[in-house]
Amino acid sequence: MNYSLSIQRELPHGFFGEVAYIGNLGRHLIRQPDINAPSFADILANSKLPTPLSTNAIRPYKGYSNIRMRLSDSNSNYNALQLYVTKRRGNLTLTGSYTWSHVLTDSSGNTDNPEDPYNRKFNYGPASFDRRHIFVTTYTYRLPFFQKGNGWAHNTLGGWELSGITRMQTGAYLTPTGTGNGALGNRRADYVGGVPVNVHGTDRLKEWFNKAAFQPAPDDRRGTAGLGSILGPGRYLWDLSVRKRISVGEKVRLQFQADFFNAFNRLNLNDPNTTFGSVTSPNQSYGTISGAAPGRNIQLGAKLTF
Repeated sequence: MNYSLSIQRELPHGFFGEVAYIGNLGRHLIRQPDINAPSFADILANSKLPTPLSTNAIRPYKGYSNIRMRLSDSNSNYNALQLYVTKRRGNLTLTGSYTWSHVLTDSSGNTDNPEDPYNRKFNYGPASFDRRHIFVTTYTYRLPFFQKGNGWAHNTLGGWELSGITRMQTGAYLTPTGTGNGALGNRRADYVGGVPVNVHGTDRLKEWFNKAAFQPAPDDRRGTAGLGSILGPGRYLWDLSVRKRISVGEKVRLQFQADFFNAFNRLNLNDPNTTFGSVTSPNQSYGTISGAAPGRNIQLGAKLTF
């Protein structure tokens, strides 16, 4: 179910603008839970046995392992403010868009493998693809000098064109997990208080978020931390392209092109490790960031048209 309200307006100097509210509701979305997963009560009871049984021995349907069943019972909702501007005439053409949005769901996709396949409410929260703020602009600028002609001035100074895509967005919403004593496996951690964001004065590569705000849940229940309690790193990218057209002859044209991906070589961090481990054996990389997106990449090309 989709609904929207937008206002569009022609602006001076060839610009066009739009402001819109966009919303949609998803009902009866497909998910594929493991209907042969042991219940939490069965896992807990099994862990207390002198010699715990294998997981397959306590499944509802004996003799089978995972059974992923397609069910059409998931829900989602999306609400967004969207701003858009474009200029389609002249030597400078561009588009710019900003989205402030939020998407909540109990299943981000039909291949999700939630912690509790029998409780959709426990799995409700920000979608894995939820990005709260996104700004994207595209632009092309054709240098207005010496655009016509076949002489040296045109071939040297004319025909230059610059274009690019600039993207800025906030990060994904991540969920802290822990293993407790290990018998119940890795599961959602407990929120124990404090602000989840990074404490002041701490190296963010070593502590992206406030690690003291979470700890493994007790072994008799599931964790209390909300789904998506941790905001991951965002992205900030400039991809630029420079092109030059040269007239070699009356019917021959040469185009040179240089592309710069992440042109300013900005450091875009990957998501932090959100697995606590256990209280007795904590994960040393918990809360740290150990990788980043690719740095600057340059490619050159030429095209001959005859």
